[in-house]
Amino acid sequence: MKTNILTLTLVSIATLATAGARDIRLADCPPAVRSTIEANARGGVIDEVDLIAIEGNEIYIGEVELPRDLDLKIYVSGSGTLLKTREDISLRSMPGFIREAVSKHGGKIDDVEKEVQNGKVTWHVEIDRKGIPDLKVVLNAEGSVISETEDLD
Repeated sequence: MKTNILTLTLVSIATLATAGARDIRLADCPPAVRSTIEANARGGVIDEVDLIAIEGNEIYIGEVELPRDLDLKIYVSGSGTLLKTREDISLRSMPGFIREAVSKHGGKIDDVEKEVQNGKVTWHVEIDRKGIPDLKVVLNAEGSVISETEDLD
C-alpha cells in the first residue's frame, strides 16, 4: 500500500513538474524503460523522452506522436514499470457521454485527454469560455465529474 501511495504521489508530481524535466534520447534510457515506452507507443513515433528526478526516484515520460496530429505521453518508473498513459482524443472521436457531461458548463470544448493509471480511466477536458475563465473538468470512466478547476491564466 505504501508503494502505491508513493507511486501515485510521484506520478502526480511528475505531471506538474514537467517544466523541470531533462530531455534525453530513448537510446540513453535504461533497457527496461526503453522497452516499456516502445511497447506502449501504439505504433506512433517516439518524439522525445523527458527525465524527472524526484526525491531520488526517476520518472521517464515518453512523448509519442500518433496519427492525425495526436499525442501520447507514457509515464514510466526508473525500473521500467508503466505508471500511466495520457493521450489526446480528437473531438470527433470523443465519447458522447463526455460531451454531454461537460455541456452544462457552456463554452467550447478545446482539448480532451484520456488518462489510464492502474487500469483506471479518467477524462481531462478543457473548455474555452468567453468572458469568464476557461475550465478544466476531470471525469471518471462513466462520465461523472470528479473535479472542476478554473484556469486563471
